Amino acid sequence: MEHDAPYGRQPLADMISVFACKFPDLNTYKSCDLLPSSWISVAWYPIYRIPTGPTLQDLDACFLTFHSLSTTPDGTISGCPETNNLHNSKVASVPGKITLPLIGLASYKLNGSLWTSNQHHEQQLTTSLLKAADDWLCQRQVDHPDYRFFLTH
Repeated sequence: MEHDAPYGRQPLADMISVFACKFPDLNTYKSCDLLPSSWISVAWYPIYRIPTGPTLQDLDACFLTFHSLSTTPDGTISGCPETNNLHNSKVASVPGKITLPLIGLASYKLNGSLWTSNQHHEQQLTTSLLKAADDWLCQRQVDHPDYRFFLTH
């Protein structure tokens, strides 16, 4: 579990390279070979503002996404039937492209952001993904520092 502050963390690509060197067999696994409980979370923080202009204050939203690393042989997300409809199989079939199915989402500074939609369906989806993230972590008894920060700020 990553405990360093976001600005002090190693880039994800570097961490993957280190693991691949230490455990070369990892390069031979397919997602269906992994345990259903295999997952990763990615914190998305803005590093600069695009576009510049009067909406600068609205672009501060940060996201914490949760992704399953395990799939069943038919390509569905193992243990997550409620989020299988979020996985776009057309993207997954593009050669050289890898998708990580979304199983949960938490946001920070999203309220009032220009990213927020007034549409009821999108608000329900955001709430559902937050609950899915919470359930995922609770079931695995994981204390996730970034998730805790996103919920308390």
